[in-house]
Amino acid sequence: GGRAQRKQRQAEESLRPYIGRVDPKLCELLKCHSPVGSWCQVVHENGVLVPKCVCPQSCSRQRAPVCSVLGKTYGNECLLHEEACRKRRRIGLAHTGPCLPRAKCTEEEFSQFPYRLLDWFLLLSRMGESYAPAPPSQSCLSHAQRTQLAQQRFTLLDKNKDGKLSRRDLRKLGYKRMPLEHCATQFFSCDLNKNRKVTLREWTACLVDRSEAWFFNFM
Repeated sequence: GGRAQRKQRQAEESLRPYIGRVDPKLCELLKCHSPVGSWCQVVHENGVLVPKCVCPQSCSRQRAPVCSVLGKTYGNECLLHEEACRKRRRIGLAHTGPCLPRAKCTEEEFSQFPYRLLDWFLLLSRMGESYAPAPPSQSCLSHAQRTQLAQQRFTLLDKNKDGKLSRRDLRKLGYKRMPLEHCATQFFSCDLNKNRKVTLREWTACLVDRSEAWFFNFM
């Protein structure tokens, strides 16, 4: 919609000083927002190299498999964006190469997953901050600190600010942020009362309580 188009115009304006002076790596600087599903291609415009977000009109048969964040393998990245544009969906690239067969999540791995997830949230909370070279690890956090960490992530994931996470919100977390984490799908069933919504209380119990239970048994 209009918001995506504004973002796209701002992104293209930010690259204007580089146009004509930089090689086709221009596309590494441009993130596409509109049209939905498009990808960046460097094209000649009035004799100058210009990065543009376009929907593929046709794709080569060159075999260069890629895996989408939805867990589907495409013959090449062009084919991924061709389908994304046709369905008007944002289908991101997870990694190059075919999607890996989803391994079975063992009981031990599943019980450890909340702890690994909190570790990741802790890393995200520290990115961009100025902190000591050796900040305390999660094992040094108190229950209150772990709870605060979980609440911070909940607030960021709750896009419509209704105090609840939908299953779609949780799927996005699994697909976009941790596509190779084979325990994610099974874990994000924190909806204890089965009303298709996860409250902050359910999220904290699912994440913090299970994390501490695993750590206690591990120690």
